[in-house]
Amino acid sequence: MKSVKENKNIVINANEFKILALIKEGMLGPYKYLMNEEESEEISRTKKFKGHTFLYPLTFVCKYDKVKEILKNIEFGDKIDLILNNQIVGHIVFHSQFKYKSHFTSIFNFNECFLDDKTNVCISGEFEIYNSPIKSIKEKFLSIKNNLNAKKITAIVSSFDPLHRAHERIFRWSIDKADLVVVFLIESYEENGLDFSLKEKYLNQFIKDYLPPERIFVFPLQDTYIFHAHLNPGLEGTIAKNLGCTKLIVGQNHTGLGMFYDCNQPKTILDEFAKDYGIEVIVLPEFVFCDKCAIIVSTKSCPHGHHHHMHFNSNSLKELLRAGIIPPAIFMRKEISSMILSKLFPNRFKNMQKIYNDLFPTNGILEYKKDEEFYQKLLEVHQMSYMV
Repeated sequence: MKSVKENKNIVINANEFKILALIKEGMLGPYKYLMNEEESEEISRTKKFKGHTFLYPLTFVCKYDKVKEILKNIEFGDKIDLILNNQIVGHIVFHSQFKYKSHFTSIFNFNECFLDDKTNVCISGEFEIYNSPIKSIKEKFLSIKNNLNAKKITAIVSSFDPLHRAHERIFRWSIDKADLVVVFLIESYEENGLDFSLKEKYLNQFIKDYLPPERIFVFPLQDTYIFHAHLNPGLEGTIAKNLGCTKLIVGQNHTGLGMFYDCNQPKTILDEFAKDYGIEVIVLPEFVFCDKCAIIVSTKSCPHGHHHHMHFNSNSLKELLRAGIIPPAIFMRKEISSMILSKLFPNRFKNMQKIYNDLFPTNGILEYKKDEEFYQKLLEVHQMSYMV
């Protein structure tokens, strides 16, 4: 990254930087530039451009007050530096400017509503991103794909907040039917969401310990908020298809899916999207633990009633963890719970080492135990049975 100089420049945030990087790598469509007024109008009206489907125009929207001085004397072909954290991270080659209109949508603010279009202005043109993290991740993926000669590639998009046993079931089901599985790890959208780096840590550890790691690729989308809350699952299908995936897996409770039945057949808003993009969309039923079956089952295949089902509710599991309570291992692996609790409550027990040595058997050698090991051992004891 270059240092900031006295020049035409626009300060952007981390989310805008990542969206620009996604556009530049062709993951939001085949066009890798910022669109002009006519193109934005066409896509806002038809969701199509030159035969390609676009959910939102790739229109760069700025607050007018931030750029009005820059745009006063700007000419076609002038370079505008992009500034993030006081560093130059890219530039736009200026083509045109136009007013943001109330009926416009933009990938940069599609979930916002602007009643006064005078406060915003759009800039079109070619652009470059320096040291793009998205480019590096994509290159690594393509290398793995080529080495495996992967043809059937399945995508899963989730915040894994937290990672529970139903996710594990989905992973195994996906691996059985694909050459390669791409896991898009996205930001949490709830206020009590877990830290992204923590989620990345326990997801990678789980894959390393319990799945064939050479057949799963984690694509982190940190600081990218266009996917959070799953407001438009079509965006998830867009990045999956443009990365080269052939199948997208979503759950029936996926927010924004709009699931309904037509002639006793399940339908979603992704059906038309799948036709346009040529990607298969699989909608999985909800997975639960049935106390009669004594295993994880889908609500579609289990004959027992809801009163026998334990649900993998992410928010409730997270509430337990944030209250310092270890969820039963039937819901989450003890390694994951321990990792989260040790992060949420660092140095929770001042005399943890003594508690460990006093309660649990040791090999006679005093060894320092981490918080994670303490929680794991505690869960193992919770699972023990005894005779009265």
